[in-house]
Amino acid sequence: MKVGVFDSGVGGLLTARILRSLHPQVELLYYGDTAHLPYGDKSPQQIKGYVQEIARFLQGVGAQSLVVACNTASAVGLESLRAEFAHLPIYDAITPALEAFARARYPEPVGIIGTYTTIRSGVYGAALRQMGYTVKELATPLLVPLIEEGWLDHPAMEATLDTYLAQLGEVGTLLLACTHYPVLEGAIHRYYRRVGLSVQVLSTAALLARKVAQELPPLGQGTQQFWVSDWSERFARLASMFWGEPIALEPAPLTSAWSGW
Repeated sequence: MKVGVFDSGVGGLLTARILRSLHPQVELLYYGDTAHLPYGDKSPQQIKGYVQEIARFLQGVGAQSLVVACNTASAVGLESLRAEFAHLPIYDAITPALEAFARARYPEPVGIIGTYTTIRSGVYGAALRQMGYTVKELATPLLVPLIEEGWLDHPAMEATLDTYLAQLGEVGTLLLACTHYPVLEGAIHRYYRRVGLSVQVLSTAALLARKVAQELPPLGQGTQQFWVSDWSERFARLASMFWGEPIALEPAPLTSAWSGW
């Protein structure tokens, strides 16, 4: 089965990479909207437009299911996406995480970090509080731009991440409500060790990839293609780093800002 995976940049490649490791036969079609990242500071109307145009593109190149490897797009664009593409299985970044919290009891308080739009939507906080969890939420808007800049080991990243985690305060579980954030897990664990906290870290990227892999049929040729809305050498280098080996990115610009809102 051909699976279309997309994100606001190349961060969703982490989800795609985990999916590939769990389901080697999957035929991956990846689209990174590098021209419009980060989605976290865009209006819901803009995000909905981007998401639907990307979904149309992926369907046009043969996608038989869609994976929204972006928490922000999942938070604000999922309803309209499912309305237009009701004939396709659509996997969002939010549902697998909420299912995980419903299946097992995680240490509290639960801290949630993500983009402004994801945190403002309240999609995680409201659901977890309804399950009886004590929740702390914090928008961490500077992380995605730093990740997309490739500054994973830069002092600016460490200072920014440490500032955010200190602001969030003591937690028992930390939910990474952005599919870019798994690349920061090592730095996150180092921070919590320094401050003497034992924190369980959950990645929405890993949970999403696991759900998709479990539900896909064990068929396929193991092929892969990658497109971006804005090609540059920097994005190409970053994409290869996220994927774990060199890959070729094909340019495929979006043609409109949004579609009729």
